[in-house]
Amino acid sequence: MPAEKLLSISEFAKMAGTTRRTLIFYDQKGIFTPQKIAANGYRYYGYSQLYQIGFILGLRDLGLSVEEIKDYLSDDSSDALNKKLIPLREKVEQRIRNLEQILTILKQKESDNTELKDTDYYVAKKCFLPKREFWCSDFEADCSEEEIASAYSKFYQEVGAGLMTNKMLSGFLTDLPQAKAKQYANSGFRIIKEKSYDEQIRIPVITQKSCDYVAVKVENTEDGIEKGLAAIRNYAQRYQLELGNDLWQFNIGINIERLGLTKDSILAYAISNK
Repeated sequence: MPAEKLLSISEFAKMAGTTRRTLIFYDQKGIFTPQKIAANGYRYYGYSQLYQIGFILGLRDLGLSVEEIKDYLSDDSSDALNKKLIPLREKVEQRIRNLEQILTILKQKESDNTELKDTDYYVAKKCFLPKREFWCSDFEADCSEEEIASAYSKFYQEVGAGLMTNKMLSGFLTDLPQAKAKQYANSGFRIIKEKSYDEQIRIPVITQKSCDYVAVKVENTEDGIEKGLAAIRNYAQRYQLELGNDLWQFNIGINIERLGLTKDSILAYAISNK
């Protein structure tokens, strides 16, 4: 497997929507370090690091101090962020556009597919999913790691970096008719994030319809996703179900590891009415 292409600090800062000075500062504080520091002192970063810096910038945008960010990153508790946000509400209320976004995010009912996340891996099942609206990126046909990371970073800069830290559903909508596992890696996709406030922003919105779905919990590896797709396809064939053309892929949790994905996810196809 070829070595990952590394970016200079200027290239990485541009893709992440931040500055060289900020990256150097976070490195000095021990919050975010380069993937490589050359003998001449030049800093180099990997595409996979865009997810972590985006999360850190989101925490900073919410008002957390450097020390609070460092403390949060070292705390695995799922409630750590909410506890740290409580004393910040008074300050957040004095902000304008970010204020409206953040306050609404804090009040939203957490929605992370609890009805599916605790099921067994690779066991397809029929379930009902309610109607949801998602902000979505432009359609992307290039599925290289560089393109996915670039599209992901651009998308969260447009919707607001703070949205990376809430628990509304995120993931991908992939053009993959018939759950054909071997075509997944080369299929076009959109990045999606469930809407969490009603303010109109210039981001396309796509609706997940309310109906029955065939869904499965998978590990977000190439083999894991292909195995999950095969389970969905076998289930549909066994019960003579016709699937829609879109693969909905929902992250479980908020800790993005690489390629815009968390460790595990839910794959789901709408069941078409014959």
